[in-house]
This record gives sequence, C-alpha cells and structure tokens, in this order.
Amino acid sequence: MFYGEKLTSLRELNGLSRKDLADQLKITEQAVWQYETDSILPRIEILNQLRSLFNVETKYFFSPVYLSDKFSEEKVAYRAEDRESRKKTKLELTFLNYVYYYINYFERNLVIPDAKIKSIRQKCIEIVRENKLEKKELIKTIAELSRAELALDNNKDLMYVLENSGIYIVEKNLGSQIDAYSTVTSDGRLFIILGTLKKSAVRRNFDLAHELGHLLLHSEVDMGILTTAELKVIEKEAHLFASIFLLPKEEFTRDFLELKRKSNPDYYIDLKKKYLVSISALEMRAYGLELMSYQENRYFWGQLTKKEYKSFEPLDDEISPVKPGKIRSLFKFVLDKQVIDLPVLLDHFNILPEFLIELFSLDKHFFEEYLETKKDFFSDTTIIDLANHRKKAELS
Repeated sequence: MFYGEKLTSLRELNGLSRKDLADQLKITEQAVWQYETDSILPRIEILNQLRSLFNVETKYFFSPVYLSDKFSEEKVAYRAEDRESRKKTKLELTFLNYVYYYINYFERNLVIPDAKIKSIRQKCIEIVRENKLEKKELIKTIAELSRAELALDNNKDLMYVLENSGIYIVEKNLGSQIDAYSTVTSDGRLFIILGTLKKSAVRRNFDLAHELGHLLLHSEVDMGILTTAELKVIEKEAHLFASIFLLPKEEFTRDFLELKRKSNPDYYIDLKKKYLVSISALEMRAYGLELMSYQENRYFWGQLTKKEYKSFEPLDDEISPVKPGKIRSLFKFVLDKQVIDLPVLLDHFNILPEFLIELFSLDKHFFEEYLETKKDFFSDTTIIDLANHRKKAELS
C-alpha cells in the first residue's frame, strides 16, 4: 500500500509546495495531490525520482507512517516578521517532528540524567506566575537566575552549556530572513533551531541567548494568537533578556568604565573579545545601565554608521562560530558502542544515510565508518598469471 501521507511529510520537510514538487518531477500539481491523497499510485519512474530527491528507498512510501505530532504552532517562537507566514510554520513543525523522532530513536536505549534546564524553566515559570515584579525587573531576575543556575562563567561556552543543560540545538537552512527559533515539545523537551546562513560568532551567541529568553520567559504564551504588535513586544523582551544574560551588570560595568572613549566603537574591541557580544549590543547594554550620556550614545551610533559596522564589525571574520555538538556526539556514541547498527537502522526506516545527514546538517562523511562494505562474490579470488603459468609448465 502506498502511503501518500509520507510523501506529504517529505515534501514539507524539504520546504516544497505541491507545485514545487510537481515542477521538479515534471508532472502536474494535480498528480502530486492525487499521490498524497492515495487516489493514484505513482509510476515506477516517479518513485525513482522521489527516491533520489528525498534520499529514501522506494519502500519508504509503502511502509506505515511513524511520525507523531510533538510540536504545536503556539509554542514556536519566531521573529515577529517571520510569523506572518503560517505556511512556513507548518513546514517547520514537520521538520521538528522528524528531528524529534530520530533523536528519540537514538536515545531510546540510554539512561540520560534529568535535564537541568527543566528545573530552571520551572523556577522561571513560577516567578512569571507570581507577577509581582515590573516587567524589566522580571526579565532581569530571570536572566540573572538562569546564568547563575547554568553556571555560565564565559560566553564562549554558551553553546556547550545550553546543550549540556538539556536543550537540543539543531542547525537548519532557514533562509536569509530567519536567524533562529525555539520551541518545546508536548513532553517538555526544549529545542533551539539555528540558521546555517554564515553569521559571526557574536551574532550566533546573541541568537542563542535570545531564544533561551523565549523558552524561559514565554513558556505559557500562545505565540499563535498574538498580534504583530504583541509579537514585537515579545521579541523586545527576549532581546533584553539576552543583553542582561550575556553581560552581567557588575562585571560588565567594571570593564566598561575602564574604556578611554565610550563613544568610539573601536574602543569596544577588547570587550567584544571578552564577552563575545557585538559592539552595538555592548553599547546598548551600557546605555541601558546609564553608563553613557545621551550625547555619547548619539555620537556612538553616528560613528557606527560612518564606519559601516552595522553590517560588519571588527573581529567578525576572526572569531569562528561554534557549531552544535550534542546530537553529533549522541549519534557517534550509540554507533561506536554498537547500541544501534546503522545499516539495520537505514533498512528499518528505508532511508539513505544522506537523509540523516541533511536532516541534522552533518558532515557528508559522518556515517562512512559505520557502513558495512559488502564483499563482492569474487573479492577473495586471485587471477592466474597465464604467461608465468606457461613458463613454469615448459620448465617442468
């Protein structure tokens, strides 16, 4: 039996509309709809095209559906302008369900300690529910609490600390309009999805802290029903959280007051090295702490524009962005320990290695050492040297 639902999910996973897929297969959009609704069975040549396009075996479409919905639209935190597209949200939910399923599959035989982030998040939820603090003070309290609970001493360790706390961080091609987003599953697992578009290390750090802010501040907010104006407020709150979280007040104030010229962006380079935060974010934090005058602030932004630092700052091409490592380590651990046999997994799900490589943005050679190379029937056979054989026969 052909399962059209699996074709739909693969199409959505790859960000394709029915028309997009029809164009690639050189068939009608109506035909794609008929495949997905189980009205007709694709021809063998179409199945072969689908195999190549989606990195699955043709048998994939003839095996039962295994995905289940673990994510909901109201829990996906996008940038405000990105949430205009409901279609985009639906495609991301499909991606998230695939990611969740395979992570869960790789972890199923492991005893994993309780995630620290869950207890931190619960403390933050209780603080928000009490609602006794003015909003800025509430954000400050949660940012300082979470940094202390995570024991983050140096911002260069942010990716590792967040992954080690229990957050799953995945890279994905999100296009040029989306930097990152965050969400939580129905069973309480936290995810941050980072765009693969090349960004500076400091901007990636801020994206991580921003999404952490959403996960801790807005856990009980229904993102799906907010207006554009309300979403902008939510974004500003996550932005303020990231600033406070990455630039602790006392330490940052002490360092900032040592600057010789507060209004000159070039004097911020050492602070950028230390905190791994952009020059503009450093100044905004300083101005928010009233460490600069209004005139110094105005002059700073004039200089930032003049030096064209809004698009590219000093050190942006020197500090390498950190890539997520937890999921790679998970895969390597279970495969090295032979908890899972990769060929058996691929055969069970009827997928090709490239399917997992693309899903998790892995190196293209990641699985090579775990794939068995089957011997040819004659791989152990030697070839007789006929000329040498005749010579030996003549001598005998």
